[in-house]
Amino acid sequence: MARVIVMDLSRHNTVMVGHDRYFVLDCDGRSALVRDHCPHRGGPLSLARRTPDGRRLSCPWHGTKVGVAAVRRTCLPMVRSGDEALVMLPDGDDAPVSVIRKEILANLSPDPTHDEGAEHG
Repeated sequence: MARVIVMDLSRHNTVMVGHDRYFVLDCDGRSALVRDHCPHRGGPLSLARRTPDGRRLSCPWHGTKVGVAAVRRTCLPMVRSGDEALVMLPDGDDAPVSVIRKEILANLSPDPTHDEGAEHG
């Protein structure tokens, strides 16, 4: 059976489910709770910076470019109303859950100094 948690987005932007971390990614005025994991080598995408076009995140570990659309596909189901969000955790996952606030660089304006190198997604 799936579990549902309530997040106060004015106070929290990150969810830990066991060892898996998710963060609130803001994109085009919408929020999604996405996996904080680069597909290349597992770097923390919450610390990535957006490319100048805003469509990709540049992983802080190796500079791999990951499409925001691909990252959004890793999101957990979330319904937001104001600062409150209901989040559905994966089925059968009874791991401990904690919500925290951390710095999310991925939500800052695109970085005009990053090159457009390799991309994924």
